[in-house]
Amino acid sequence: MLRSENPRPYLLRNSNLVNLNGEWDFEFDDRNIGHKEKWFNEHKFSKKIIVPFPFESKLSQIGDVTRHDHIWYEREFEVKPIDNKRYILNFNGVDYYSEIFINGHLVTSHTGASTRFKVDITDFVKSGKNKLTVYCYDNGIRQDFPRGKQYWKDHGEGIFYTRTSGIYKSVYLEELNDSYIDEFYLTSDIDKGTLDVELNTVGDYDWIEYEIIFKGKTINKVRVAKGENAYLTKETLKVWNNEDVYSGCFHDESLCWTPNNPVLYDLKIRLIKSDVVVDEISTYFAMRKVHYKNGMFFLNNRPFYQKLVLIQGYFREGILSYKDVKDLENDIVLAKKMGFNGGRMHQKIEDPYYYYLCDKLGFIAWLELPAAQLFNKFTQDAILKEWSTIVEQNYNHPSILVYVPLNESWGVPHLPTDPKEVEFQNSLYHLTHSLDSSRLCVGNDGWEMSKTDLCSIHNYRHGEKGDFKVNTTFEESLKDRESLVSSKPAGRDIFLEGYHNDEVPVLLTEFGGVSFVSDGDKNWGYTTVKNEKDYIDELTRIYKAINNSTSLVGYCYTQLYDVEHEINGLLTYDRKPKVDVEEIKKINDLVSPLITLVK
Repeated sequence: MLRSENPRPYLLRNSNLVNLNGEWDFEFDDRNIGHKEKWFNEHKFSKKIIVPFPFESKLSQIGDVTRHDHIWYEREFEVKPIDNKRYILNFNGVDYYSEIFINGHLVTSHTGASTRFKVDITDFVKSGKNKLTVYCYDNGIRQDFPRGKQYWKDHGEGIFYTRTSGIYKSVYLEELNDSYIDEFYLTSDIDKGTLDVELNTVGDYDWIEYEIIFKGKTINKVRVAKGENAYLTKETLKVWNNEDVYSGCFHDESLCWTPNNPVLYDLKIRLIKSDVVVDEISTYFAMRKVHYKNGMFFLNNRPFYQKLVLIQGYFREGILSYKDVKDLENDIVLAKKMGFNGGRMHQKIEDPYYYYLCDKLGFIAWLELPAAQLFNKFTQDAILKEWSTIVEQNYNHPSILVYVPLNESWGVPHLPTDPKEVEFQNSLYHLTHSLDSSRLCVGNDGWEMSKTDLCSIHNYRHGEKGDFKVNTTFEESLKDRESLVSSKPAGRDIFLEGYHNDEVPVLLTEFGGVSFVSDGDKNWGYTTVKNEKDYIDELTRIYKAINNSTSLVGYCYTQLYDVEHEINGLLTYDRKPKVDVEEIKKINDLVSPLITLVK
């Protein structure tokens, strides 16, 4: 069966978890009559679909890219209800609005394509076969809600691609005891050598037991009695003794997470009632710190240079859904082989398995909200709700270092003239830090920044080979901090008036986009070459300008692989290298991280 992997790899427990991916009944509802005719009670579905692949994709076995805003799914599943057991139905991603029915009863609804959701269906299931029906509504042309790179036309063009509708991430059912651990949030502090655990629980218990394990050895085990507020607890656990790990002003790198050394600690949390463990989860965390000072980015109190690559999260056969977890792993492995230490997942919140792999393999992740294209009251409401949930749901992944709630003023197109849009941008920055103060936040990646922790600039104006004037202008625009922040690579100011900030680090977070094409190729990139030698020469020239900068502390190359008609990737859409990956690594290695900015 396709997509049979653990849909929640960052949290393991000895419970009965049933993966509901696979063949479902399916129907288009172009006249929007399903509710009126009560399809959730009885309907003869005429199609089959493979979940979790959108109907637009080849892997769904439908492959229809025309617009169908209203769609329905249905399948059966079996349970044998047991006293003191709860049945939790989980959806990792449905685009965009959904309603969930169990045996004809509406049990929940959800809005937002980028957030997972769950519902306790214990009171609605019966012994034996049960019917799960899902209704989805995804307005194919509406542009005032988060849709990212999904185009509002039937076929992609320019920088926009085929849209995705309905269930596109895993669905699963879990059987739990009536007392169980629900949500938890882990915050490490390398300066204190501690881990804060915030825990939500369901049901009754007597004790919570925490066990930290490092390299197979228990280094701390604590049992805490139930407090007055039994369902929400916070505990600070000692991970190490700082006197043992300090070396001057730096920590022992062998104990901290970095891309070169992704050290993880195992954590077990147990709920105990009447001396019986009623629930136990196994997860992991890292000792990791991110901050900036005097224009430098720091990882674990050391200056750190980010060498990122832009990743779109699209797949030829599945669109926004991958065929196998090996596809996700392969993207990360190839990027690391090419000399990148992280990726900016662009305009997409990827499947939980991706961030799990980033944690395990040592690959920096930037978390970026898919953008709307318009600004109105609905946009604000939709983005604020979805973004806050995105931050909370991805909080525990140590590989995520930076948040990006806005990109290139998409959805806020009048920032220089509309104070409401500026305040909205600032509200997203402050909201992000109110939810998570342990990471950095880019206010508006690319330009027109107000409140921000990083000055992140997009510049594709490197020119064609031999265009001396444009080539020189590009190199001069990266030369130093003053040149960078005064540049207008898209005809827009880098900072909005009144928000210029000399303290934040400067990164070039989109550049390149060089297309390597053969004769007759009609697809596009930002500039074009037609043979391997010119490709390497062009990349080397562009990277030389970055290396000559006295102020850049990181970059993000566009992009890892081709997507549909956009062929400016280092790999093809099928993830085949266009040139030897070692040649790309040599180019990335040309850039020597500068630490002279530290004062």
